[in-house]
Amino acid sequence: MKYRFTILAIGVFLSVWCWGQQPSNQNANNVCRVFFVKPKPGAASQLEQARQKHMQFHKRQNDTWTWNTWAIETGDNTGTYVTSTCGHAWKDFDDWDKRLGKADAADATASMGPFEQSGTNGFYLYRADLSVAPLSNPPAPVTAVTVFTLHPQMQLVFEDAIKKITAAVSKQPDFPKTSGWLQLANGGETPTYVLLSQRQGWADFAPLAKTLSEILTESYGKEGAEAIFKTLREAVAHTYTETASYRADLSYAPSK
Repeated sequence: MKYRFTILAIGVFLSVWCWGQQPSNQNANNVCRVFFVKPKPGAASQLEQARQKHMQFHKRQNDTWTWNTWAIETGDNTGTYVTSTCGHAWKDFDDWDKRLGKADAADATASMGPFEQSGTNGFYLYRADLSVAPLSNPPAPVTAVTVFTLHPQMQLVFEDAIKKITAAVSKQPDFPKTSGWLQLANGGETPTYVLLSQRQGWADFAPLAKTLSEILTESYGKEGAEAIFKTLREAVAHTYTETASYRADLSYAPSK
């Protein structure tokens, strides 16, 4: 019994500690809520029609939030739909729950529920201090997604390495300024960071003129570049990549 209470206490401590590791500007308008929905086998078309119907609910309610949807095209999550709303403060979600929360959940369940195999969601922070692209960038046709799950207590050294990389690539006039970072705040395995790289098409996946190693060597020297890569190797437990295509037909934006 004593052992069980000890484990519980450790779990509570770690939960509080993880929330405490969020950046100091966590009350800024940088919070995203992201929903992942996998259709039942053979029900993708019906789920898309239901999503379109549900977006009409947002339009009828004069919803002021933007909801963007992507379809994952590669990897183990192929066929999953991702819908997100970004640019919020934490308190905005309390206001949302009071204003539209119950009605939105009821409409989503009624319209999309019959065609869903599974669904999850989580809260993410857009880390402008790690990114070369602003959160306000419009969705691109394709997004390359790389998920980094870190070893415990390696957040600070990982972020320091990413900031050095961001500083170096920002100086490169030909380097695409289309990548941004999300940090998982709640709703999955942590610490987790997600790199989102916008692409106009598959041709943009071709290698650039300079490799990242060459860019870092120019900025920090060979030893400095190697130290950055060493830090990343030691901080990252595992990575995962996938590609998502933007679905404007399954998205909603308020009228201007």
